[in-house]
Amino acid sequence: MIENPNPHGIPRVIAVGGAKGGVGHSLVAVSVATFLAQLGRKVLLVDAAPRAATLGGCFGVVRDAGSVPPWLPSPFVARGHETVVPNVRLLEVSSELGPHRARASSDPRALLRASEADVCVLDLGGGVSPRVVDGMLSADVMLTVCTPEPVAVEAVYRFVRHAYARRMRRRLLELGDDVGLELLRELLVAAGGPPVPAQLAHMLSARSAEVASVAWEEAASLRVRLVVNQSRSRADLDLGEAMARVAVRPLVGAVESVGGVEFDDAVFMAARRRRPLLIESPAAKASRNLERIARRLLSPETMRPAVMPGEAGMPAAPSHYEVLALDRGASDEEVRRAYRRAREIYAVDSLALSGLLTEEEVSSMVARIEEARDVLLDPSRRRPYDLSIAPSDPFAGHPGALVEEPAEEPVPKGPEPEITTDTEYSGEFLRSLREARGIELRDVAARTRIPMHHLKALEEEDYKVLPPAVYTRGFVIELAKTLRLDPESVARSYLRRLRKAVAA
Repeated sequence: MIENPNPHGIPRVIAVGGAKGGVGHSLVAVSVATFLAQLGRKVLLVDAAPRAATLGGCFGVVRDAGSVPPWLPSPFVARGHETVVPNVRLLEVSSELGPHRARASSDPRALLRASEADVCVLDLGGGVSPRVVDGMLSADVMLTVCTPEPVAVEAVYRFVRHAYARRMRRRLLELGDDVGLELLRELLVAAGGPPVPAQLAHMLSARSAEVASVAWEEAASLRVRLVVNQSRSRADLDLGEAMARVAVRPLVGAVESVGGVEFDDAVFMAARRRRPLLIESPAAKASRNLERIARRLLSPETMRPAVMPGEAGMPAAPSHYEVLALDRGASDEEVRRAYRRAREIYAVDSLALSGLLTEEEVSSMVARIEEARDVLLDPSRRRPYDLSIAPSDPFAGHPGALVEEPAEEPVPKGPEPEITTDTEYSGEFLRSLREARGIELRDVAARTRIPMHHLKALEEEDYKVLPPAVYTRGFVIELAKTLRLDPESVARSYLRRLRKAVAA
């Protein structure tokens, strides 16, 4: 797998591009750079779009025949500009670098080192050319943009297909696997272009056991963050999450939504005045949307690998709970809501499906959704189903996995540990909170159906006893619900500790 050059902290290189052109890559790139600069970080904003440089117009930059600034790397001949935003330098490489342009976009870290900036934001523009795809793959974070229209949605999926094929090629080159490279080339030619990652990984696995593990690891670790721009309705704002959901199987979860940007006349007015939106209209709806997206990109979770090394493999068939995106123990009302949402996403005219699934694949998925609803809403079928999938779960099939429901409400036994926004949810903290609230471990096992020995391992942080991270996360979420905590916050904190311990 291509190593992450910045495995901890915030991303240092953010690439914006791929997919369809003209959907707002420059708006997002300028806004992210502006937000980072407002936080006090030195930002190098690189305009590496395939055609003429255009970002200068967003800052009112006037071209001149000035000399090459000393902070530019010597092999490049380009002009750097100060901008109206303190801490943001603009480097236009599209029309000025000539033969060096490809290197500038594929090796942004050279620019970053030479400029002594903290962060490089790279605007690559749309398309799936090798230069654009390689530039995206070289970044800590790949950020692509689409609008709520079929052509733009299709372009996102097309970019993911090309990114995975290119990523596989790079990995096989790193490994020196000439046989694997020839096999990859042969399959791509036979398919008439890159198929979806799951299909290509299956094809590679069928032909070579040696390439199989690499293929699935690269597929599972590929992450493309998505912004849906010019959203005019609630459905438009939800489009990113819908695309991420339908991409779970064919794209092996490669698409991750980081938010939407509402349609706002303030964007047009800022462009006319040649000023960044966050400076010209900081209170506008679109500005607030873009700030939320930038904050999400700064989250430490953004830099964490999608899978731990060695964990990736051919994904198993989804359970009824996974089909409806539900946790075990979901109520009937939660099942009904999830069913309605799933049917909306997989409707015939669903925008999220554009260019991704065939009619047969959609029909098959709808049948799975119907079956999942029927089983989970029928108590006489749901319990046998839960028992039937238990042996495939690493937390089931052990003596004592099921215990009787507690007869009485828990009685608090002492002061609870303080919970703040900075609380680290360790096993010891969760145990202290459980005991303070008078909840016995047997009661937790009764409510969650998690075996006692795994609950003890959670509280003792005995990672050797716990199952793989994906199942441990489910345990932590169920435990957090029992303790009336925010499940996602607890899971993030606990798994962060787990990864640190495993990596140590």
